Amino acid sequence: MRVFVTGSTGYIGNAVVRSLVRAGHQVTGLVRSEEQAEVLRASGGEPVRGDLRDPASYRDAALNHEASVHIGFGHGPDAVAVDRGAIEALLDAAAAASTPRTVVYTSGVLCLGPTGDEPADEDTPPDPIPLVAWRPGHEELTLRAATRALTTAVVRPGFVYGGAKGLIAGYFDSVAKTGAASFIGDGTNRMALVHHDDLAELYRLIVERRAGGTFHGVDGGAPRIAELASAASQAAGGAGATRSVPVEQARETMGPFADALCTDQVVVTRRALELGWRPRHPAALEAMGTCYQEWRQAVGR
Repeated sequence: MRVFVTGSTGYIGNAVVRSLVRAGHQVTGLVRSEEQAEVLRASGGEPVRGDLRDPASYRDAALNHEASVHIGFGHGPDAVAVDRGAIEALLDAAAAASTPRTVVYTSGVLCLGPTGDEPADEDTPPDPIPLVAWRPGHEELTLRAATRALTTAVVRPGFVYGGAKGLIAGYFDSVAKTGAASFIGDGTNRMALVHHDDLAELYRLIVERRAGGTFHGVDGGAPRIAELASAASQAAGGAGATRSVPVEQARETMGPFADALCTDQVVVTRRALELGWRPRHPAALEAMGTCYQEWRQAVGR
């Protein structure tokens, strides 16, 4: 299958590219620079130069692929408008094709807002935190475009970890620099997580099976942030030492994302499991030693 991927050299996007290539698919990725093109080629994909802000730069690529996976997200005050424009461009290209097409949009579990103790699955109505108040509208735009010939899907990843980046990598880095794993808030909030390689496999299954609807990419665990940071500190040689950073202080450098990291969530997936997806990695709290070795290898320590 020919698959077009935006955000193809990013943390999630490149994992998706590698998963699709391993499965024998031909992957084309949107890149902005020759440096990104080299990263994509190293992962087995073929680059097309363009920019999310300019749909004309990638419309032909989207038109000529059986599936489009939108993972890229820009920065700046127009990022939300650019995201919507990219969805519209990918859907328009898919609708103009003469053969069946699939479009997959990347959202996130923060669309669910604080969940309380009752686990939220794909049937739970969105109640987004302010940072992502616009996301449900983009999900709806994607899903309502589905026709007999056009399959549309939304993936809501949990907080992604693995390798050199992600939430847990930040804990390891702070242990290396300060001797303690720093977290935001009082540490009592719970968080939905997923390893980036497992998440990539979910995207692959959705594309291959032309599966439509909403899918949560989460491992089913709900560790509290304080215990997650402590486990990371223990694995990284910090003897479990942690440091709580007040939300007010974190906002000075992180803005509203500081509040996002304090959202209390218990999230599960029903539809991904029905699709046949099974995370290969244990829940993050149980696999912190392996995560630390991944991080060390990725950052060259």
